[in-house]
Parts: sequence; structure tokens; C-alpha cells
Amino acid sequence: MNNFEVEEPILNTPYEEPALHWLIEEGRPPEKKQGRRQAGYFYRDPKAPVSSGEHEARGQWVGLSLVNQIREQMKDWRRKDYPGATGTTLELLNYWQREGRQHRLFFAQIEAAETIIFLREARTDSLQGISVPLDERKYVRRY
Repeated sequence: MNNFEVEEPILNTPYEEPALHWLIEEGRPPEKKQGRRQAGYFYRDPKAPVSSGEHEARGQWVGLSLVNQIREQMKDWRRKDYPGATGTTLELLNYWQREGRQHRLFFAQIEAAETIIFLREARTDSLQGISVPLDERKYVRRY
């Protein structure tokens, strides 16, 4: 087995928030860790020369601090039964997650919808410290 393989790659059910993850670091054996992996990505400058080293090919880790902050505050909001959400929204969230649903939704699907609802409907105290910048793209009109 090489450094990138683990005997049990799937640690979580798709229906619940991830509770475990693999920490894989260069030169160390994989380690099973508690909790959800932090959001982020590896960035390698496309103009940089290609090297033979694994670390250089992978690039540098860039954490997504806003995503991680939203996840943490949203988890607390979910645990408190969605304070600030409208009655209709609560009915919809309960409907999606009801027992006996023929086709259960994955945690990631529900979390995606919850994120939009959280940013739109959560009480101000749940959103403290979160500032999502507007996407100010310039649209070009084509004729």
C-alpha cells in the first residue's frame, strides 16, 4: 500500500454530516481524524514549471475561511431549529428530512439548501461576523 491509499476510504454515510476524515500528509501514514475536513483547495500556479516532486505538483493549500465560518455558524443555527426561518421554510426543511421518505436526500444536498436559507432568513445574531461579498461581474451585452 502506498502513502495515498487507505484501507477504508469511505468513513461516513452520505446522509449525515461527516464525522471523520482522513488526514494525508507527505511523508506520513494516513491518519483517521475526528470531525469534518476544513474546506479548501490546493492551488498550483499554472505558469509555474512542472516539477517531479509530489508536493510541488499538488500546490499550496488555500483554506476557505468564509465557508468554514458559515458551516460552523450554520451548524449551531441548525441545532437551534433554524431561528428566524419562516414557517414555510421550516415546513419545507422538515418535509425534505422526514422519516420514511422514499428517496432520502444526501446531507450535502440539504446543506446546500440550508446555506441559502441561512444567509437569507437567519436572525442577525446567527450571522454575526459573516460578510459575503457581492459578485460584481461586468456583464457584456451581446447582440
